[in-house]
Amino acid sequence: MASKKGATPHRIQPQLVTLVGRPPPGDWLFETKFDGYRLMARLDAGVTLITKNGYDWTARMPRLAQDLARLPVRGVWLDGEVVALDVEGRPAFQALQSAFSQRQTDDLVYFAFDLLYMDGTDLRAWPVEQRRELLQVLLQQCDLEHVRFSPMLDADPASLLASACQLGLEGLVGKRRGSGYSGQRNGDWIKLKCNNRQEFVLLGYTRAGAGIGSLLIGLHDDDGQLQYAGRVRSGFSGRQADQLHARLRLLQRDKVPVAAPPALKGMTVVWVAPELVAEVKFLEITPSGKVRHAVFLGLREDKPAAGISLESNTDLP
Repeated sequence: MASKKGATPHRIQPQLVTLVGRPPPGDWLFETKFDGYRLMARLDAGVTLITKNGYDWTARMPRLAQDLARLPVRGVWLDGEVVALDVEGRPAFQALQSAFSQRQTDDLVYFAFDLLYMDGTDLRAWPVEQRRELLQVLLQQCDLEHVRFSPMLDADPASLLASACQLGLEGLVGKRRGSGYSGQRNGDWIKLKCNNRQEFVLLGYTRAGAGIGSLLIGLHDDDGQLQYAGRVRSGFSGRQADQLHARLRLLQRDKVPVAAPPALKGMTVVWVAPELVAEVKFLEITPSGKVRHAVFLGLREDKPAAGISLESNTDLP
């Protein structure tokens, strides 16, 4: 397949993933959905690590950057996910949060799943399976301690999803065989989740003694206005709760960040500037737009609050 060769771009828009409610028909390649941060790596004169929203996090992961620099080629763009692994080798989101908050990122692992440029050659029009074959060959060129290839899973998607959920994983990502890398949300990449979870904007908290009783969360509606989406009452305790409380106190404001605040009788509410994003697991969202049985998983330092809205299932044809 013909490919363009030239200067390696300084920025590439990542391919976006569509949430679906069930495995769709068609010819798909499935891999594990990692519970971490999406991360793109540019290898040229040096190594640059870039989050999904374009933040340069190279200085936050120096060991990973050093590892990637050992690859014997330049003019490279990789796409992948950086994770913290637990003792059983499973991605652990809260451990990832701790690694960044404590500036102890040397043990993080980067699972590479796509190769967009190599030796200055643009591979984005290549079929995904060919890009991945070349990626696997590239990663075999030297022994990398913190970089791994994300393998495809060989079974029907329903069985794969059931197994992933049983193992406590987040779910699956499917990629349409033969598809290129458009840098858009066009349905060529899909995700199937084991649990209902997504990002919410932190609006404030209720007091419990000198700390947090519950977190108040919100989402942007179709008009871009923040709406109250309920309370999170578990998932934070001990040192993590103290650190979260310290972050929220710095953002305390008298102004309520939503037009229709909840009536929380008998509770002391502290409102904050809506700048922090939390990853939350929940049972469901009610017809009135409120979460039920929500659990705090951690802060998302890689995502801006301005873009957080409800992620809904899409059934693809």
